[in-house]
Formats: sequence, structure tokens, C-alpha cells
Amino acid sequence: MKIDSPDYLFQLCEVEVETVRRAALERDLPFDGDRIEYTAAELSEYGLVRESYNSDELREMGIKRTKVVTSFDADAAIAREHLQIDAPFASEVRKWQIPVDICEWRMFITEFPVSSVVSAHVHPENTPDDPGGSLRTVLKGSIHYAGKDFGPGDWFYIPNGVPYAFKTNAERETIVMYSYAFFAVKEGNRFSHPIDLHAHRGRRSVAA
Repeated sequence: MKIDSPDYLFQLCEVEVETVRRAALERDLPFDGDRIEYTAAELSEYGLVRESYNSDELREMGIKRTKVVTSFDADAAIAREHLQIDAPFASEVRKWQIPVDICEWRMFITEFPVSSVVSAHVHPENTPDDPGGSLRTVLKGSIHYAGKDFGPGDWFYIPNGVPYAFKTNAERETIVMYSYAFFAVKEGNRFSHPIDLHAHRGRRSVAA
């Protein structure tokens, strides 16, 4: 599977319908609680992007929790082509899920071209007590975030609900291991609804 075409039809599970409801509420859009089929283009109108392939999809590809996987395996190369996901806040970024099924987290590799800019956005909290969040570990190149340069071996964690933006190395490609815990990922949710802060000026300031 590559990045979903606009007409790709999703059958949503219960928690994914809830994600649509949350996105509709955030954006003051209509919501039909009985509807479970949406195209990728329709979901994008709600700001929903695929954040992962769920356990059922991974099993269909032969990816098992009991299997040892390394970056040298054929599965890793296959994932780069067939487990791609969207990166809507930066252009020309290549991002894919690594072939490991860890329920509470999803793990990705992101390749940033020189001088990439991830524009200001925020991932809504899962719940106030358990907001979820994202952890980035730099493997190559660097990220400038919150006034600091994060190089290979450096990392930063951002809870959902905290706005952020960053830019990458101006001279070389940056590669990042990205781990993300979003709403109901354990229950099969594949979608997040991050909010573009350029379109929502009233939100909190962003560390850049």
C-alpha cells in the first residue's frame, strides 16, 4: 500500500468514527454517526490523515508481533514503499511506518529534504489525563526546535495538545525515527486530525 489515492475507500471502525466526530466538532463541520465509509478525499476535508496501518492491515502483509525485524531485513525495504503515510505539514517529505506492530505506539521513519519546514500545528489530546504524543530521535542531519539544534542521538517528546513547528538541516538530508501515540491506536484507529495553526490563529504559541 502506498499513500492512499483520493478515491481510496476506508471502512471505519468505531474509534475511527469517533475521530471523525472529534474532527467535525473542532472544525464545525457536519457529522453522521451512522456513516462508516469515507474516501480519503472526504476524510481530508475533516483534516484527517492516515497516521498508521492498523494491526489487521499489518497482519495481511505478514507482519507479526512475534517476529524479530531489523533494518537489514527485506520487510524494512518493503515497508519503505508499501507502508507510506501522509506528512501534511511539510512538503516533499517521505514518511513510512516500520514493519513492527506495537499497539500503543506506531513507529515511523521520516526523510526530510534539505531545509524542510514543518509548519505550525497541534495534535489534539487523546484525553486530558492521557494526551498521547510524539517522540522524535534524530538519526542523521539535524532538527532546529525550541531554539536548539538536535543532532544524531538527540531526541524530543511533544505531548498532544502542545503546538509545535520545526525546521531541518540546511545542508544535508535529515532522517528521523518517529514514534507516535495517538487516540485509540490500540483499538485500531488509523487517523489523527492535526490542526493547522496558520488557519487557527487563536491557539497557543508554537516553539520553533
